[in-house]
Amino acid sequence: MKKVILFFLVIFFCSHYAYSDNLYWFSAAGIKKPSAKIVDLYNKTHTDKVVLIAGGTGQILSQMIISKKGDIYTPIDSKFLDTAVKKNVIIDYVKIMKLTPVFGVCKEKGNLIKTFNDLAKKGVRIAVGNPKTMSLGKTSRYILSRLPNNIRHKIKNNVVVSAINISQIVNYVKTGSVDTGILFDAVAKTNDIDYIKIPEKYNQIKYGYVALVKFSKNKKRAKELFNFILSHKYIYKQYGFSMVK
Repeated sequence: MKKVILFFLVIFFCSHYAYSDNLYWFSAAGIKKPSAKIVDLYNKTHTDKVVLIAGGTGQILSQMIISKKGDIYTPIDSKFLDTAVKKNVIIDYVKIMKLTPVFGVCKEKGNLIKTFNDLAKKGVRIAVGNPKTMSLGKTSRYILSRLPNNIRHKIKNNVVVSAINISQIVNYVKTGSVDTGILFDAVAKTNDIDYIKIPEKYNQIKYGYVALVKFSKNKKRAKELFNFILSHKYIYKQYGFSMVK
């Protein structure tokens, strides 16, 4: 019996210190690829390791709040950032990028969908985001609210799926599960997806942020990672994202 207890104590302490050696970065799925590149560079030059957890901006915020874990949060929606501030989840943040929503088009549907108004055609299958879990969900709702009534109802009727993060929408478009889906222009380019622009009067530009999370177990190392991300933000530009000064 004593050997069994000793065994579980060893497992407990090993798992505890394994966690303490890691830094946890919660990143919006829309910027996952450049975030992963930065993580790779950091892990090659530091003894402590970063674990990247990607998902919808609201989805990962909920994960942090429930688990009370996390060192870095990179949301791409000011409203979710405001929620994090109000809930006392973050202690500092910097705005780093500008993101432009577009509608990615399935390659087989290029002849059918050439302009924004084509989204209103009968039978067009559209993927949008869930406003509770991702930034583009709120954007989809905003765009619809700005449209003239006759177009709004037609486009709304064409929505067939509400995704929890942008990775799902990318997959739906690339596999032909939908004809078109709302994305960011840089994400569409990175994934070799053609897209149509959203008229400026209807669109809603988004901004991306890097934030320090209150739940960090090691504030010094979290701050080091925070500064590392800021000094390597050019990587986001390499992936087609527009940076802000």
